[in-house]
Amino acid sequence: VRSRRLPRAAQIDLAVRPMTGAMANPGWVYVKKPDPVPKASEIFAMQDQDLPMVKDGMFMARVLAVAVAPHTRAFLELPGNNTGAEALGLHRTIIGETVPCELVAEVVESKCKGYKVGDRVVCFAPLVQYQVFRGDGKDRPDGRAPPKVFASVSTEDQLNLSTGITAYMVANQHPCGMVDEHGCWGFVKQLLGWTPRKTVLVTSAAGGIGIVAGQLYKNKGCRVIGVTSTRAKADRIKEFGYDEAIAYKEEDMDTRLGELAPEGIDVFFDNVGAEQLDAGSKHMKVGGKIVSVGCAAEIDNYATGKISGWKEYHRMVAKELQVGGFFLTNHLHRIPMAVISLIIMQKRGKLKSVNTVVKGSWADFTKCVDRLHSGDTFGRLVLVFDDQGSTAIGA
Repeated sequence: VRSRRLPRAAQIDLAVRPMTGAMANPGWVYVKKPDPVPKASEIFAMQDQDLPMVKDGMFMARVLAVAVAPHTRAFLELPGNNTGAEALGLHRTIIGETVPCELVAEVVESKCKGYKVGDRVVCFAPLVQYQVFRGDGKDRPDGRAPPKVFASVSTEDQLNLSTGITAYMVANQHPCGMVDEHGCWGFVKQLLGWTPRKTVLVTSAAGGIGIVAGQLYKNKGCRVIGVTSTRAKADRIKEFGYDEAIAYKEEDMDTRLGELAPEGIDVFFDNVGAEQLDAGSKHMKVGGKIVSVGCAAEIDNYATGKISGWKEYHRMVAKELQVGGFFLTNHLHRIPMAVISLIIMQKRGKLKSVNTVVKGSWADFTKCVDRLHSGDTFGRLVLVFDDQGSTAIGA
């Protein structure tokens, strides 16, 4: 299988872009459980993969770019991350398996009617440079063929879109993330202007999801407070819907929340968990709502199983808090409408997009994973494969 010839389009590409080392089809594989303070280069290794055959009804695609996201490490099989996602048909990455990532790939050979050479597709798939998909989607976990990327949408913006989808669904559809009051009485209150301005707190506000969430809540008339790592990033997120920002590495989050939201928080959109979830919980209003979208603070703890957890959960009783979680895989049927809504908002100037783009080789993947967890990014981190050098844009 390894010796079979690549399609002509891929041969031309390889003549311009030499493959990394002697590998014909490089892919990143989970090879070692992380230490308490892990380095991605010790967890993952680049290994040559079989070059798949393209049969009738299939197409081959070459990966152009990948979103470097927290799930790269969060989905590894470790003592502390048995979260129950297997019930959704997902499984944790075990030693020897390739790393699953959200990626954009270009079709280089096709034997199915729905895809032609040059089309771009976006999907969640193993990080292998060349891979084959069925045009009918029967080889995919969700049974859906990889959707095409619109010609007007850049590869980088496409990979930024899923973070916007998460933020949109939470802010507009999740009972613990919505600020709008529904029903007849809610409509009357909005019509008469009786709806008080809500205060919303968002953690990881400079991340891909946080950047969009801040703007969505601001568009709803909320006062939005964001939490991020440094003062430089805290100042910058004010360009993306945030009225106030807390730099948790440079100031005490608990103290600052008391100053910025003395009357309390209506909705807490949490991407981090642990200490930041505890700090925000102390300042919730009676009847306030907390929605958990991620737990970035626990990723290093997955290796040991010593999860920090939510220590302030007892406040849920007296304050009658509503608490819920959100996982995008449970809401795939809602993605098309969310995408349309986000595109309309962008066209109308109601939503700005930003990301950190790194142009580099396949060997740069682990450097990007470590960079993501160091906090040295703004918006989503996207690695665009380009062997002409490794440069960063937008950080």
